[in-house]
Amino acid sequence: MFDEVNREWTTTPHTSISGLYLAGSDAFLPSVAGAMYGGALGASAVLGHVGTIRMGYALLSHLAKGLREENPKLTWYQSMYVAFDVFLNT
Repeated sequence: MFDEVNREWTTTPHTSISGLYLAGSDAFLPSVAGAMYGGALGASAVLGHVGTIRMGYALLSHLAKGLREENPKLTWYQSMYVAFDVFLNT
């Protein structure tokens, strides 16, 4: 998968132009899901490692907030745990 010969067909958000990144289906796969993941890949390329972790935390926090609104008895920790479980199993 990571062999040099595969770099020609493997999609990536990086381009040969410095500072120009692809997003959407051009960066991953030609489909709705591919466009979604391609957007995340493009954002990750721009944000770097720490920014990507912050983006993931923001997504989980948003899911957890919705869960707490549906069930006010959930603590912050419980809602984050459920949000992480939902994220991984959906």
